[in-house]
Amino acid sequence: MKLVQYLINNHELPLTSFTLLQVVYSTKLSLIKLLDNEYKLDPSVRNGDGMQAVHCAAQVGAIDVLEYLVKNCGCDLDRVGGPYNMNVFHYSTLNGHFLFIKYIINNYPQYTSLLYSTDDTDSLPIHNACARGVIQLVTFLIDEMKCDVTTEDKRSFTCFIQASFSGNLDLLKLLIKQYNRNPKIFGTSSSPEAAVGVGHVHILEWLRQEYHIKVVSFKKGVLPFLATHFNNSYCLKHLLNNYSFDINATDPTDNTQSTLLHIACQEGHVAIVLYLTSLPQCDVSAKTSNGSTVLHLSCKSRSLPILKHLVEEHQLDLTIKDYNGMAPVHVACEEGSLSIVKYIIDHSPLSLDMTDSFGRTPLLIAAFSKNLPIIRYLNSKNCNISILDDKGFNVIHISAKGGSLDILRFFIDGRYCNPDITDGFGRTPLYLSAQEGHLEIVEYLLDSPSYNKPRVELVDMADSNGNTALHAACSQGHPDIVSTIAGAYKSLNIDIYSINEKRETPLHLAAANGHVNTVASLLSATTGT
Repeated sequence: MKLVQYLINNHELPLTSFTLLQVVYSTKLSLIKLLDNEYKLDPSVRNGDGMQAVHCAAQVGAIDVLEYLVKNCGCDLDRVGGPYNMNVFHYSTLNGHFLFIKYIINNYPQYTSLLYSTDDTDSLPIHNACARGVIQLVTFLIDEMKCDVTTEDKRSFTCFIQASFSGNLDLLKLLIKQYNRNPKIFGTSSSPEAAVGVGHVHILEWLRQEYHIKVVSFKKGVLPFLATHFNNSYCLKHLLNNYSFDINATDPTDNTQSTLLHIACQEGHVAIVLYLTSLPQCDVSAKTSNGSTVLHLSCKSRSLPILKHLVEEHQLDLTIKDYNGMAPVHVACEEGSLSIVKYIIDHSPLSLDMTDSFGRTPLLIAAFSKNLPIIRYLNSKNCNISILDDKGFNVIHISAKGGSLDILRFFIDGRYCNPDITDGFGRTPLYLSAQEGHLEIVEYLLDSPSYNKPRVELVDMADSNGNTALHAACSQGHPDIVSTIAGAYKSLNIDIYSINEKRETPLHLAAANGHVNTVASLLSATTGT
């Protein structure tokens, strides 16, 4: 506490009411009193999730802190908070604080009804108590507080399923034998799935023996996929070593045709990938329903260790494409992983300018993803910066349309590209940025030198339909951009009322689309009023 006072008084340690919530987690009552009494921090304040100090006290089971908050600070216990709007009993049962719960019941009986209140997932405190696995707490809530052990939440989780999550086998047996609970083996949500999801092999084996579960065919073979998804390598090894699962089977829960290895790569589970690929029957070349390979999925999870293992230990081809024509390098650029992009280009130089089914190179995809570091790297490797995709866009057009000023500056200020370059429809970067409403880019382009054409042509260049950047801004209703471009027109003596191929002026387009403010902006720029 002395250290906190010193930091506050001598180093202007910033204090907010959220600080008090953090201190509650420490259970230091003397420090809580200091912040409340001397620094007047409000204990009723909510954090970003809506949690208050009483919820924090319930999480850590701090009885003395709760008593102070209620008696000295006037805090209410019936408030809900957190992502799922849980009350103090939800938080305390979730953490197994039996004495804390009994304290509230004995000293504040008016709040006992909260034991029977649900959160946003329809979970009751009894569900949380079962998930925690504290038998004394569970039996107290059922026997003495008459909590309903038959209920289930929105996820179809029952008390038995929650107990399966806890790993407490004695609690499972108690719920079945003493409270006659159905273990719910084959429901939408099931106890075997819960056990595998958190890696409780002993629970799974007990359920198998007790209820004669056929592990391999259970729910069409879903159990290894759950173990893989939740990164439970011990449980996965148990399943594959002890039961005759097909390691190359596809996920029965969806139509992606993903194998265990696909899922492990996509989730970035290194240990599971190493285990699966060590098995001789594992097919490392399998594809998903969209043609993705383990290389694509490793790039998607941004896992360089997995990618390196697959390439260097299994000699997989880095130029392989999925059914959209995307190679691993395209996925890496899309996900923004510079380290993986570098690795791929170093080991597969042909990937540098490889196009997908839409004509997009790694550079163009990096531009769509607004990733300047990757763009700098690709440019340093002398990639083709003038190539157009199937929509007639190059890196400058994509950046202008997407609002990426930093990328435009890199290419235009570095004289890699001209600011007046047109796309497949004759549209300049100025046109595209004006159309999309990117004022900062419009201002930058208007101030940029034109390397190939007189400045007047850069500003007034029309597309294939005769529309200029001013037409585009008026049509889309961007009054600030209209004012900016119109100002440039006046300084260059360009006719603001130029017509397109349909003989429409910018003013016509603004009025026809109902953009009143844009009309006013254009008239003001014209008349000066």
